[in-house]
Amino acid sequence: MPAELRRGMASTTDTMTDFVALLASIARGEAADFIHLLTEYHDPIEVAGTRTTLRTHFITSDANGTPATELLSGAMASAMVDFCIPRSRIQRAHQSLVKTGSSAEMTRLALQARDLFVDLDGTGEGGELLLFLLMERLLKLPQLIAKMTLKTSSNMHVHGSDGVHGRFGADGVLDLYWGESKLHKSASSAFSECFKSIGPFLGADGDARKRDLLLLRDQMNVVEEDLAVHLLEYFDPSNPKALEVRWNGVCLVGFDYSAYPDIKKASEEQGALIDKGLHSWMSMVTNGLTKHILSGVNIDVFCIPFPDVDEFRKKLRHTLGLK
Repeated sequence: MPAELRRGMASTTDTMTDFVALLASIARGEAADFIHLLTEYHDPIEVAGTRTTLRTHFITSDANGTPATELLSGAMASAMVDFCIPRSRIQRAHQSLVKTGSSAEMTRLALQARDLFVDLDGTGEGGELLLFLLMERLLKLPQLIAKMTLKTSSNMHVHGSDGVHGRFGADGVLDLYWGESKLHKSASSAFSECFKSIGPFLGADGDARKRDLLLLRDQMNVVEEDLAVHLLEYFDPSNPKALEVRWNGVCLVGFDYSAYPDIKKASEEQGALIDKGLHSWMSMVTNGLTKHILSGVNIDVFCIPFPDVDEFRKKLRHTLGLK
């Protein structure tokens, strides 16, 4: 191979390495800020015959044995600006703070973010906010589109998936991750509806996915110009990089769990009941993957039982300052 060609290939590899690191670097926050409030019950489980990983967490109890739902809702509320507002606007507000010493612009963004949430009972936006934390802070998958800003009314929900995040894989492929959250009273309903909702984004035909890709192209939440230009190449059908995109999913499934345990002090009897539930939840995952033909797609499923889903929604709305 000619030396000039080798140098050109090395330069291309170095440039790609820079983009890999740059995309990874825009994930915001640290898992340590909230993950102590969600105790992992079991090591992540690879679901047999699929490419899905099941991760089970319970809300950690405080010293009085009470699930720390208030602290968790506070951690979620602290991420609402990152979740709702595009990075470019946050960057401008930060520049204003540095220049003037006033946090007025940052406060304005927080108020605007709060006003984007639906002020209704039964809203699923609490699940979307928690899913954002898990994706961006725990899995280190930076958000690529701030869908909440696309809402035309605070009394409507975001259409489509709950979020799109991304990173470059070890093989250089752009991995896009569609997020979907469901918080229901029953586990069976939550699992069933979650896979039903995410299926159109991860399926072979991908009609729903194509709509999100158009949004990504036009509303990409990336401020680094070189990175944004590079990413746009993957959404151009005339560019060979359009063949180097892989679809993945991250699901959050929450539901009521009676006789909620202090998971760090769970008795042998409680552990046996949780194991029984875990076996049932794994079956629900397998059924959902099979029904919607998703067994060959990389999916992370966060299974989070709650003491009471409706009460958790109310607590979060109160923390956010909603009625």
